[in-house]
Amino acid sequence: MALPMESLKPIWSMCPSPKDASLTTRKAFTKQDVYEVVEKSRRAQQKFKQTTFQQRRDILTTLLDYLVREQTRILLDATFGEIIPTCEKLIWTIQHGELALAPEHRVSGVISFLAAARVEYVPVGVMGLIVSWNYPIHNVLSPLTSAIMAGNGCVIKVSEYCGWVTPWLSEVVGMVLEVHGIDRDLVCFVDGFADAGEALVETCRQVLNKITFIGSPTVGKMVMKKASETLTPVVLELGGKDAAIVFDDCEYENMIKICMRGGLQNCGQNCAGLERMIVQEGIYERLVKDVSDLVGAIRLGSPFEDNVDLGAVTMKTQIKIVQDLLADAVQKGAKIRCGGKLLQASEVSQRESRGQFFEPTIITDVTPAMKIHHEEVFGPVILIYKFKTTDDALKIINGTLFGLGSSVFSLDYKKAEYVASQVNAGSCNINGWGFSYLCQSLPFGGVKHSGFDRFGGVEGLRGNCHIKAMTTDKLGHLGIRAQVPPVLHFPIKKEAVGFQAALIDVLYGVGLWNKAVGVTRLLKNVSGYGSVGKKDKRE
Repeated sequence: MALPMESLKPIWSMCPSPKDASLTTRKAFTKQDVYEVVEKSRRAQQKFKQTTFQQRRDILTTLLDYLVREQTRILLDATFGEIIPTCEKLIWTIQHGELALAPEHRVSGVISFLAAARVEYVPVGVMGLIVSWNYPIHNVLSPLTSAIMAGNGCVIKVSEYCGWVTPWLSEVVGMVLEVHGIDRDLVCFVDGFADAGEALVETCRQVLNKITFIGSPTVGKMVMKKASETLTPVVLELGGKDAAIVFDDCEYENMIKICMRGGLQNCGQNCAGLERMIVQEGIYERLVKDVSDLVGAIRLGSPFEDNVDLGAVTMKTQIKIVQDLLADAVQKGAKIRCGGKLLQASEVSQRESRGQFFEPTIITDVTPAMKIHHEEVFGPVILIYKFKTTDDALKIINGTLFGLGSSVFSLDYKKAEYVASQVNAGSCNINGWGFSYLCQSLPFGGVKHSGFDRFGGVEGLRGNCHIKAMTTDKLGHLGIRAQVPPVLHFPIKKEAVGFQAALIDVLYGVGLWNKAVGVTRLLKNVSGYGSVGKKDKRE
């Protein structure tokens, strides 16, 4: 993964809509800077891993209290995407994290009946987090919550597109740790470009123990390739092409409202955003008209102004991607029912002089021949398909390389459950969108090019740990311990083979007769009678 050296350039954080677009300038980390903060986190974690679950809960409770007290300063979309899911993650981890990570007793099996078996979840050490820009608070605090509860340190490489948030996050997290007597170096932040992310993965050779990456499939493959050099495990969440299958028998009005939120939340810049609606033919024309009317009435503008529904697209490069995907689709026969244009801020607001405002867009008649059918849009665009049979709908929804989330809308729950079971995705919501993420007891992640492994739920929390198998004496307090039978001691005795065969009959034989025969043969071998000769041979 040879990347150009970018660390000598400053990081300019720009807001895509206000008049004064410059937010802040940050120094980009060099590779040496990255190595140094990772080492700081490692040293702090050596002490932190000795803390109790109660101490870790206290840290997370303080962080939760701060977020709730400060959330009144947050705008609407940020409450949906930043505050609510982060609070859900913190609440679930505080209430259930210890149970998920406590030693778990397992069945000992037959031959090991004198052993008490358990699984222990041991902190991996230092987690490396490379997170995307679209939810700069939640994408940091969510994996950080799991890392802390598991007893890990973590080093977080924040996207260069939201470097403005790093000082705030660093100060808040640092203060929370210090209040509880924890070295603030436990959690370190890295500002930088691609070479800083590469340096973070490179530290797996000495310090870093696991990587979580949220981003595109292209960069995810690069991270995975680099991590493979040191056999470092990675969690990859690489976006999606999420869709809702909408049947004629759905609760129509409620479905429309849910799908609008799912498709246009954060201006469509959402890895689990609802990019596609696959609609049964009986309500297709009605739905296209209703959705187009609703979307056409959406008000664009700066979030600092009143009466605004959607803000600007964050990245200029993404606008070009959206425009190219729409142009390719239209050239191949798709129809734009509303939207589809980039507006200048002067067209939207009297106070603004520039901005990256893209009209929310509805497009129909999309086919597999079009790029937009296969590629993630990551913008305010909803594709609407028509289907006749359930098999047609499943063919459309499963017809991409992505498989992150999905939805099914129907009041026939038996049908909806069947359809959900056939969707090839990491999650599915019946008559809803996003609940599988808001339910932090559930694991989150995808299949196919949407990535692998999970964060969230028991599975995600345990993913911050090495899994250690343990056994001890079940009845040691009574002086009873597992022993190797004398007949199996070295040097090997002639009765050993017959004894072992008889023991297997006793322990694993099917039916009482086979077990009884095994007991007889076992007694013969233990008493020294019989041999491995003809009498012990199986027919």
